[in-house]
Amino acid sequence: MSVLWAALAIVFIICLLNLVLTVAVIRRLREHTELINRGGGHPPGQEEITLPAGARVGEFSAVTGDDRTVTRDDLRPGMLVAFFSPRCPTCEEQKPAFIRYVSGLPGGRDQVIAVLLGSPEELGGLREELGGIAQIVIEGDVDGAMAAAFGLRGYPAFCLMGQDGVLQVTGFKVDVLPDSVAL
Repeated sequence: MSVLWAALAIVFIICLLNLVLTVAVIRRLREHTELINRGGGHPPGQEEITLPAGARVGEFSAVTGDDRTVTRDDLRPGMLVAFFSPRCPTCEEQKPAFIRYVSGLPGGRDQVIAVLLGSPEELGGLREELGGIAQIVIEGDVDGAMAAAFGLRGYPAFCLMGQDGVLQVTGFKVDVLPDSVAL
């Protein structure tokens, strides 16, 4: 009978050790997930999320939610083009800073294009939030016309336009944008 109790004690200790190790692994996975969601999954250089500053945007044609056609020729100096996806935690983190930044831009809504990547069903709330401060363009994913023209490789992405369709500033955080924009 004592052999049975000894075997049972050994099994109990092994199970307890397994439980402790499992909890430690789960805790570590949560830490990694949090780091990735805070932007750790983005490329190290701000400019790598789109074409770099100084590059010219490719030709494109897109239709806004107001049924206005937008092309590269419509991008004026000081205009801001932003890319968001509802499936992106970093987009959600950057959205309040984007809204504050855009609210201070001279020229208002006409100076901002928000390109939303995803299906119309999942973009409903995001479209309503940004529709009052930006012209909205909906594209299915990074293979859309504007995403391809800007060389989009991730999101969120913020692109401040310069002369003749050339990117002045690019990055995946709003804080790369200048405090004031000359028009």
